[in-house]
Amino acid sequence: MQEKLTKLAELLLPNWEFNVQSVEVIQGGQMALVWKFMTDEGPKCLKRIHRPEKKALFSIHAQDYLAKKGMRVPAIIPNKDGSLYTKHGPFLFVVYEWIEGRPFNLTVPEDLQWMMRGLGYYHTESVGYVPPPATPIFSKLGKWPKHYIKRCQQMETWKLIAKRFPDDPFCQLYLAEIDQFIAKGREILEKLRASHYPDWVAACKKKPNLCHQDYGTGNTLLSEDQIWIIDLDTTTFDLPIRDLRKVIIPLMGDTGVWDHQLFELMLAAYEEVAPLTAEQKNVMYIDMLFPYELYETVSERFGRKNDIMPEELMAAFEYEKRKTEQLSELL
Repeated sequence: MQEKLTKLAELLLPNWEFNVQSVEVIQGGQMALVWKFMTDEGPKCLKRIHRPEKKALFSIHAQDYLAKKGMRVPAIIPNKDGSLYTKHGPFLFVVYEWIEGRPFNLTVPEDLQWMMRGLGYYHTESVGYVPPPATPIFSKLGKWPKHYIKRCQQMETWKLIAKRFPDDPFCQLYLAEIDQFIAKGREILEKLRASHYPDWVAACKKKPNLCHQDYGTGNTLLSEDQIWIIDLDTTTFDLPIRDLRKVIIPLMGDTGVWDHQLFELMLAAYEEVAPLTAEQKNVMYIDMLFPYELYETVSERFGRKNDIMPEELMAAFEYEKRKTEQLSELL
């Protein structure tokens, strides 16, 4: 497989003006294909964008916009035709500058602060991005209520699956506890609708910012005392707090406790760059109340068919309860 992927890169790279000296496969999974290749101008990166072409074009032009604006994202190097990408089969391939750096460590407070400030810059600097004509706009603005409804319906459907396994401890625990969390999810939906969310969405549609959607240690690097943000493939227009929730809630879930001091540290670092109003924070707290981590745990079992121990489900239930207690005080 490595040899096959190397040959694919060697087939594609002549589309760019480079004297290629060597090619190394960095990622060769089904989803991500990434090569590092050496040139007389230094190392470069070739990547296959594993997204439908229409969504890929949105993120490619977004990255080009941010790089040219001076944001620390890898600059895209056009091919011989001046295009930002080369199409091969159903996929788009892009060449970037290679960024040397170290990943951040989520257990180090200073690293967390770096990451949160970087996220703030991503949100503020991306305001003004307008996709080129004929490029479909990728946006999740205003779609949160539908996401809540879909997840609540899914958790109801999983009850039907669990009932078919009366001797399975995971299924029985799920049936014993899940109703209160489905009810909580629907309650949070009504809180969202009654909050500043609709007005904020309307304002953001006039002047949208980008959300990364996959922000974390795998997609950030510290290089020469600066943070670099990579892998913008899933970027979309949405409220900035979507990224905050997707960074903070899983981190808290991994620890198994709601660490309010850590939460305040992360939020304060973000607000050094991108302050939030009281109304905006309220929307964030409401969204964070939704049982996302519980949903992901159960989805592993009923959706992805992976073995999940009852103890993991119980931990997810307990985490959601502690999270609700802490966040409810902030509303």
